[in-house]
Amino acid sequence: MKINFPSLFLTPLDKYRFFFIFGNDSSIFDRAISYIEKRLSASLTTQSERQFLESTHASPSLFSDHSPSKKIFLVSNVTEKVIKKTENVDDGIFIFTSDKARSKSKLVTFFSQASNSLAISFYDSPISTSEFEFLVGEKNIPNGMKGPLLKAYQNDHMGLSSALDKIHLFGEVTEGQYEHFLTPSGVSDDNASVIHGFLLKDLQKVTSYLYSYNSTNIVLLLRSMGRVFQSLYALLPYQNQPQAVTWNSVYPAIFFKDQQVYLGALNKWKAKEIQSFLDTLLDLERQYKFSTASLSKIHQSLLRFCS
Repeated sequence: MKINFPSLFLTPLDKYRFFFIFGNDSSIFDRAISYIEKRLSASLTTQSERQFLESTHASPSLFSDHSPSKKIFLVSNVTEKVIKKTENVDDGIFIFTSDKARSKSKLVTFFSQASNSLAISFYDSPISTSEFEFLVGEKNIPNGMKGPLLKAYQNDHMGLSSALDKIHLFGEVTEGQYEHFLTPSGVSDDNASVIHGFLLKDLQKVTSYLYSYNSTNIVLLLRSMGRVFQSLYALLPYQNQPQAVTWNSVYPAIFFKDQQVYLGALNKWKAKEIQSFLDTLLDLERQYKFSTASLSKIHQSLLRFCS
């Protein structure tokens, strides 16, 4: 079966074992992958195409539990070689991606026609009402805030995720406070020097730029660094094998000119440090916006991560 991306949120997924995501914007494949993972309540493991092709899958025992496996394998940038292999896979759920396949390619035809497969065409798409409701889920978002949230972030998936995190951290939001969470943020090139300094834990570079930030741009810096360090966190599986990085599968996306900086950062940061830094960024923004943290405190809190 073949569907477009917005239809994914209205399609029952339990009967499918193979999901093939294709389109012209691989940087946002994560939206589909995250939804499938959460909807099927399964853990995600990444594989290269070579690992998938060389893997062995024993036939299930007559006495074993035949319920579907709750492990999902993500195989990015696949070629037509995977088609034959799928006929010999007895367990697991698989998500394949390709930013080169188009509607009439052999891969799309195969996964569209197989009864246990779902082909999903993925082109740059605004957040639909169905996707928005999934992302909001059971979070304590006032009904009156949902419409403005969707309008503000309809074309900014990561911005919406960040806003939802901030709302969760803040707690109960009153109508008069809605505007604090409705400003989409982007990564500015003006922030590149200080952000690269943080990635590489270059205290001299950070201190050269950090103190130039004031009340007009400190929040934008915090948000920009949040996106950058989410990308760094996504690269952690490649910490010991940087040559294997599939850059076009990393989300948020990393521009070519910045890739060497991120590879250098992988040697500087551990998973727990990145998680702590991301939590600190969210907390500092909340404190600053509600006048419980000074610029000096923000500077000091950030600088301790460069030691």
